[in-house]
Amino acid sequence: MSITRTTKGYTIRWYDRDGRERQRTYKGVDRQEAAQLERKILAERDRGEAQPDERQAPTFGALADQWIEENRPRWKPSTRSNYEQLLTSHLRPAFGDTKITNVTDASARQLVTKLHDAGLGARRINLTIIVLKMVTRSGRRFLREDPLAGVKMLREPATEIDPLTPDEVDAFLAACPKHWRPYFTAAFYTGARPGELIALKWGDVDANAGRFRIRAARYRGVEGTPKTPGSVRDVDMLPPVVDALRVQKAQQAGVRLRRGQETPDPEHDYVFTGRLGGPVATPHIRGRVWAPTLKRAGLRQRAAYQTRHTFASNALAAGENPTWVSAMLGHKSAEMLFEVYARWIPNRTRRDGSAMLARMIGDTGEIRADVRSAGLERR
Repeated sequence: MSITRTTKGYTIRWYDRDGRERQRTYKGVDRQEAAQLERKILAERDRGEAQPDERQAPTFGALADQWIEENRPRWKPSTRSNYEQLLTSHLRPAFGDTKITNVTDASARQLVTKLHDAGLGARRINLTIIVLKMVTRSGRRFLREDPLAGVKMLREPATEIDPLTPDEVDAFLAACPKHWRPYFTAAFYTGARPGELIALKWGDVDANAGRFRIRAARYRGVEGTPKTPGSVRDVDMLPPVVDALRVQKAQQAGVRLRRGQETPDPEHDYVFTGRLGGPVATPHIRGRVWAPTLKRAGLRQRAAYQTRHTFASNALAAGENPTWVSAMLGHKSAEMLFEVYARWIPNRTRRDGSAMLARMIGDTGEIRADVRSAGLERR
């Protein structure tokens, strides 16, 4: 039995129960970790446990290809695209040619440090490690244990809520290019996600009922189902949205007339399109419209997703029923609203008890009869 230093880790040699000498090399581990692995191997040998045949273990890259293919039918196109991007950008360069038996918690932690130093946020790093774990665990028949069980996720910062005030919404829409004003009006007054709005079709708009139905979302040019099953929903159109869609309809008709275009088939008849009448992508809206408009309006820069937070925060601050707000956003329940917006809402509402006193006492300073009858008199 011995532990030998290699250029990238340590090699452990031992004799199995039949007296045959075996060895296993671990990359990215230190001496202490190698000693722990040796003790574990010997304990398993003494218990008579069969050792996985590591000679048959695939590389991480080959296993990732198999994992993608096996799970593809169960994923949304956006999910698959996201996973493949993480594999291409971060995981294949780090582990592509490495046997999964040599993917260790030490090498995973080194990747976390590398991504952090490169400027990636905690959320992106955590998703990368989650994919790494899922791929590695899919090859568990070649592993004696989960080698990444000890790798912890980074703490992610709380959701940043930086909505626009009503005056800022007015300033933004005034500075917004005419072509894009209907889109942002709908975004501010419905709270729909950007990917949901650019996938909205005219066939999903019920002008008579004053609502539209969200049943799809676009991500990186690929259309699929919305984020969650609860995201398939009917959204009430407030008067500004009704007016905005009327303007949008007229704008599209003018563009098609000038370009000699026919009305697309129902599955491609999008409500919000580019200046030339084609589908739009959220990166274009963020970079070419949202950010420049904030600058022209004299407003501080923030993420375009704040349109959703703007709707939720202003609706709740105005006293709208949380159940209605939650339904508009496509949340499963109103509980999430209070978790996300609780710290912001008090900044837009009274915190001195005056609202409660107005209800309980009224303008005259006398306790209302219905409050007195309930036994809630001042003492």
